[in-house]
Amino acid sequence: MNAMKKIGLICTALFPLVAQAEIVVSQATIFPTEKAGQPSAIFMQLQNTGNETVNLLFAESQQPTRLELHGMHNGKMHALNGIEIPAKQSISLKRGGLHIMVFNLTQPIQQGEIFPIKLFFDDGEVVEVNAEAATK
Repeated sequence: MNAMKKIGLICTALFPLVAQAEIVVSQATIFPTEKAGQPSAIFMQLQNTGNETVNLLFAESQQPTRLELHGMHNGKMHALNGIEIPAKQSISLKRGGLHIMVFNLTQPIQQGEIFPIKLFFDDGEVVEVNAEAATK
């Protein structure tokens, strides 16, 4: 097989990986905490640049914590099975609305600290996010 055919096959095999990079994350923050065990919350902007609706299924951290997708209804927080992001639209994970709760922290989160997480979507996309600890 000549070199051009090999390059073409490799590009064809990698195209689905490039094509599914449709979620853009910005302004990711996490609330600092005063002590271990105190819950926190992660907020961010999620933009779906694709032509299909995508659902955020769950989030994970390398730290020994539990992350849950949450929303607010009638002033009460509740866990969600997913967060829908319509095609060509953005949603905000923000205080008083959709957000990611962080439970069982083994260490406090200090102002300015980076808290890495991974977001898992129903189209197979996994997005790595660095949430910065900030009070805003």
